[in-house]
Amino acid sequence: MVKTTLDRCLTCQALGRPGPPAPITPTTMPDGPWQTVHVDFYGPLPTGEYLLVIVDRYSRFPEVEIVHSTRASTVIPKLDKIFAVHGIPTLLKSDNGPLFNGEEYQRYLTALGIKAIFSTPKWPQGNAEVERFMQPLGKSLKAAKLDGRPWKQELSRFLLHYRTTPHCTTGVPPSELLFNRQVQGKLPILQKRNLVNRHNEAREKEGERQQYNKRYADEKRNVRESPIKVGDYVLWKQERRNKLTPNFNETPHIVISRNNNTVTARSQTGHTITRNVSHFKPIPKPKIDVQVDDDDDSETYDAERTERDRVDTSNPEPRRSTRNVRQPERYGEGIPSSLVQDLFMNGTPSSGTCKTNRDGFPESMKDVKVWVRKLERGSMRWARESNVLSLQWVDNRPVSLITSIDYANDKKDVERRTKTKGVFEK
Repeated sequence: MVKTTLDRCLTCQALGRPGPPAPITPTTMPDGPWQTVHVDFYGPLPTGEYLLVIVDRYSRFPEVEIVHSTRASTVIPKLDKIFAVHGIPTLLKSDNGPLFNGEEYQRYLTALGIKAIFSTPKWPQGNAEVERFMQPLGKSLKAAKLDGRPWKQELSRFLLHYRTTPHCTTGVPPSELLFNRQVQGKLPILQKRNLVNRHNEAREKEGERQQYNKRYADEKRNVRESPIKVGDYVLWKQERRNKLTPNFNETPHIVISRNNNTVTARSQTGHTITRNVSHFKPIPKPKIDVQVDDDDDSETYDAERTERDRVDTSNPEPRRSTRNVRQPERYGEGIPSSLVQDLFMNGTPSSGTCKTNRDGFPESMKDVKVWVRKLERGSMRWARESNVLSLQWVDNRPVSLITSIDYANDKKDVERRTKTKGVFEK
């Protein structure tokens, strides 16, 4: 009885601890070098610059370019420079940063015939090849700063050492797998080796290393297969903004797809979120009885409260930012209908949002909690009394407006762009 009550309590579930992570799923080594590459940014640096980092999945060979911003107009020429040396890859994997979801970047990849792959949002392990490289890269730059050495020169030396040193996973230097020859580094080459079988050796060692890492990590993290499947109701883990932020967002979502450890869930309002399976918590099928603030603080309607009425934690924040983001006040304070009428009689037209419990608001439009049920966003109605026009429409919540300026039959067409698969279209 007690357990059933707690399981059905959304507040209790939102404040509960997350479950154990899912087991690691090793990736497969490509057929050859420079077919699949991973890209990400390191920075910003104290100079305001960023490092564009690209790592070949097969050889682990890194390329690093200094950029002054993360705009597509700055990054694309750097990509052209790298591709001119190594060729155009087949797949390019990145996180879900603003650049990689931009329209100009997508057009660039399409023109070159490159397929873009995105890691799971809020899951850096999905882009592990380049994320892991950031650790020694950052350590080298920090050491250069502490010793007073120029970091740009130290960056070039670090890349030489990294490319000519046997990689801990493959056991072969990245330069040998990429160029199929020995590259002279600072350390002398004591013995010339036959490079014919180095690729087979790298594959064998990577497979052994992946299995060892999987066993170690799974045991260390106490992993467990997640029972979440399509059709289950879940809560999703949200970022902690302050001491009172619950571990999970309390809005129930239903799982619509699962691909290995990547899960996509959707709420009744249409909000869709994709995360790693460990970011979701299964719950029993909830009873939807959520109250939402209307223009009148005493009125509610039976619809699920959207994340936009709170702080939308699904949108990516600036990288490594800890600032608090407050919800904007989009419609301001309401004004009474009688004030609009009095101003009009004195020759001053006016317009503004209004609460439905104010004096002078049409009685036929005060049933907002009944009217708004099962309506889509953008639905509207209006009524005119004397020289005052009253309107209501459904946004994230119902909005009421009164005006003595506009007419009900006025029409203005606007174009709105929609985002489909990361690309804005008209």
